[in-house]
Amino acid sequence: MTLFSHRPGLMGRVRTALLCLLGLVLASCATPPAPPPSSPTTLPPTSAPTAPWPATPPGTAAALTGPGVRLQPAQWADLPGWPQDDFSGVWQAFRRDCGARLPSALAAVCRRAASVPADDPQSQRAFIEAEFAPWQITASGKPDQEDKGLITGYYEPVLHGSLTRIWPYVVPVWGLPADLVPRAPGADGVSGGRVAWVDGQQRVLPYWSRAQIQSDPALQAALDRHTVVWLDSAVDALFLQVQGSGLVRLPSGQTLRLSYAGTNGWPYKSVGRWLLDTGRVNGTITMSIIRAWAQMHPAEVPEMLAANPRVVFFNAALDTDPQRGPIGALGVPLTAMRSIAVDKRAIALGLPVWLSTAQPYDSRAPAPQPLNRLVFAQDVGSAITGAVRADLFTGTGDAAGELAGRMQWPGRMWALLPVNP
Repeated sequence: MTLFSHRPGLMGRVRTALLCLLGLVLASCATPPAPPPSSPTTLPPTSAPTAPWPATPPGTAAALTGPGVRLQPAQWADLPGWPQDDFSGVWQAFRRDCGARLPSALAAVCRRAASVPADDPQSQRAFIEAEFAPWQITASGKPDQEDKGLITGYYEPVLHGSLTRIWPYVVPVWGLPADLVPRAPGADGVSGGRVAWVDGQQRVLPYWSRAQIQSDPALQAALDRHTVVWLDSAVDALFLQVQGSGLVRLPSGQTLRLSYAGTNGWPYKSVGRWLLDTGRVNGTITMSIIRAWAQMHPAEVPEMLAANPRVVFFNAALDTDPQRGPIGALGVPLTAMRSIAVDKRAIALGLPVWLSTAQPYDSRAPAPQPLNRLVFAQDVGSAITGAVRADLFTGTGDAAGELAGRMQWPGRMWALLPVNP
């Protein structure tokens, strides 16, 4: 999610759109560097769509895409870079899809995929081409940019913590509090509530915001009773909240995997945007810049954190396989560079998608390079809304975080719909 978005679950979702990132700090808030003249931020047009063969049954399209999605028929040759995708990680992500509860049309394809060798990319490609037909996703109501949308990235941070509060592990990560209840959002947009007595009547009031919790030691103490782990960095806790999941290395050498459990229901506000709007930072916002600013201004960190009223709560479990990837909204482990978060109101979870965008660039590669690949809709994020919108899971750890934090490009998407449901 990049510096100005927020993601639950992973991501689990509150599904952070890394880091805008850092919107919590980050989720998808980052202001990307201005691309050089050669940057392909304006994607090349695809060839004129032609009727695919074989045709996808209309009922299948309706079952796997939402009412705000318009589909344009395409051929495999219309997909930018389709022949060049090396399919690394594709079958792993696809078979993980098949381990979830899928719409019947996708489940039927999964049953037929059982005979395809896991180590034969050529057979896998042939199977995909035989079982699916590509349809370009366009958004209704946007005549000027109906086929283009924003592609961002998110990742799974690796943190250091303890199951007991002992220095330097003094920053709590909270589980779901016992007094959190659903609430119909009013003008304030807050969907999390708490039961209170007002003028002799029982009412559901908005749950406590981050600023309210930070300013009230009694509230902090009450939430501390639900702590699932203690971290050594408030900024790391911020990144965790933006991403919606993470790995925590414990002093014992064990690994704790944190997954999204819920939020206090307050709207997400980008911490990166707060740094820009208050003049504390000028120019590009990245995770590294936020971390550096926090280290130089420790007394102002609570104020920065309070700029985002949303609080994310987590589940925690010891993990014996840290390499498997976090669990997405589909209920399966995510695969680096093959899993995306989508708006499930537009695109059904489990659906294969062809993604065409650009890779982030830095001083070593000053011009963005095309990023075209087969991905799978396996997660959601609160900042991921609309038909042509995706958040690409870049992996686990610092390198994946740097990539996700710089990823914010226009892109196009094609739904691969089953032809034999």
